[in-house]
Amino acid sequence: MLEWSGKPKMRTVNVDLPTKIMLVVLVVVVSYLMVFLLLSAFLIQQPQSMQEMMGHMTSFNTNVITVNLAAVSSALIVGILVSLMLKTEPVTRKVNELEIIKKALSKDEKAILDEIRRAGEITQDSLRFRLGWSKAKLSRILTNLDKMNLIQRERMGKTYNVFLTGKKPKDEETV
Repeated sequence: MLEWSGKPKMRTVNVDLPTKIMLVVLVVVVSYLMVFLLLSAFLIQQPQSMQEMMGHMTSFNTNVITVNLAAVSSALIVGILVSLMLKTEPVTRKVNELEIIKKALSKDEKAILDEIRRAGEITQDSLRFRLGWSKAKLSRILTNLDKMNLIQRERMGKTYNVFLTGKKPKDEETV
């Protein structure tokens, strides 16, 4: 069963600004041409003889001006309506900054970041055992990542807690 909810809703379409401008201009031009051709068929009389044609060329036809004004004004109205139907939203790409930075990192640096992201927070010893690397290799890569401000390390006894920059360790969140 269909129900009438009151006033009709105008459908909007999300487009970026250049697309919206091009579409509105295209609609205005096409609607102008259509209205002009339609009205000129009824309001502008075609000359029947050569003498009438010469008269048309030398005198100003007010019907042509009227048709042009009507076509322009109706085309602008249609353009405004189309412009209201096209909702402009800035194109936002939700890209994780870490994903952009990871493209410039080595395979080992990517592996460490992936492991830290999975764990949220992990000790440096646990990270070394998970990856199967030496202490020196892991320490060197973690130092580089720390200098790039991608990770943070917090001293915890003889080891470090490692977490991504911006992600606070669990015990600091409760403070």
